[in-house]
Amino acid sequence: MLFKELIEQEGLEGVFSKTNISSENLKRLLNEEFDKLNRVKALGFLLILEREYPDIDVSELRKKIKLYYEDHAPDDDKVVMIPASSTTGGGISFFKLFIIATILIGGYYLYTKGKLNPIVNQVEDKKDFFDDNKALDTNATEEEAKKVTVKKTEPQTVQVQIPVKPKEENKDKLNNNNSNRNKLTKQQLHNVSTESNKSIASVVQEVSEDFLAHEANKTIQNIQNSEENTIPPITTVTVHPTRGMLWFGFINLETKKRREFMKKVSTPFTIGNSRWLLVTGHGYFEIISEAKTVENADNKKHYFLIDSTDIKEISRKEFRELNGHRGW
Repeated sequence: MLFKELIEQEGLEGVFSKTNISSENLKRLLNEEFDKLNRVKALGFLLILEREYPDIDVSELRKKIKLYYEDHAPDDDKVVMIPASSTTGGGISFFKLFIIATILIGGYYLYTKGKLNPIVNQVEDKKDFFDDNKALDTNATEEEAKKVTVKKTEPQTVQVQIPVKPKEENKDKLNNNNSNRNKLTKQQLHNVSTESNKSIASVVQEVSEDFLAHEANKTIQNIQNSEENTIPPITTVTVHPTRGMLWFGFINLETKKRREFMKKVSTPFTIGNSRWLLVTGHGYFEIISEAKTVENADNKKHYFLIDSTDIKEISRKEFRELNGHRGW
């Protein structure tokens, strides 16, 4: 889909609401009014469009922007020229001495007033940032990341076989052939005794079956409880885009350092013992770990709190509270 087709489909306001590129700048790109933009801003707008609309093709527009700014390079009269007399000579010129003295005096003044401390702290923060990123990244290559697959565990079925003694059919029946029913013969008394014994045996058998079934249910319940209590800890999570490009970012809650990515392949990360905030852009993705898999296919922005025990989706308000009342 071309940029012009995107504007016709969603309109300037629709693209603005998703990309935050003003309608005026979108109109300039559409009309190829590159003289009202600069090279960095124009190419940056194209990157934002490609991020929010993975199906868009702006390659032709990018070529036109680059050609325009190559043809409209700054003129020579805009370059500040320094007289040769001030830069040439046998020794150090007065101009050079003046510049060096100004830098030294300015640096000493800032140092004595303590205004260099924010700069020094920023340099230290940069060093910690790179150390944190090094801890976050894994040794997995892009090819290895593509091989990451989701293994969904199937519930195991426990079969318990209960031995049941087959019921024996009555071998003997009461002999009722005697015409005189008011008198019990010796044979009839024997048959009644036999039937009584068989009734007692059947009652004992039913009680035994009930007991074994109860024990089997207890065994199954114990196995299920044991499986629930052996959930493995989360040590690595893999962000797996399921449809095109996905933007996502991690924030370490202990160090407050952050790292953002634009990926279309599976990307594994080591969680360790830290707590992390994960922010995702508009896209379709899965978050895979040893304990659980989270699937999202609503093309909305999501926020997660991740530690060694769980991957929990949180609201935007909760995310800002955990992040010091700041957005990304």
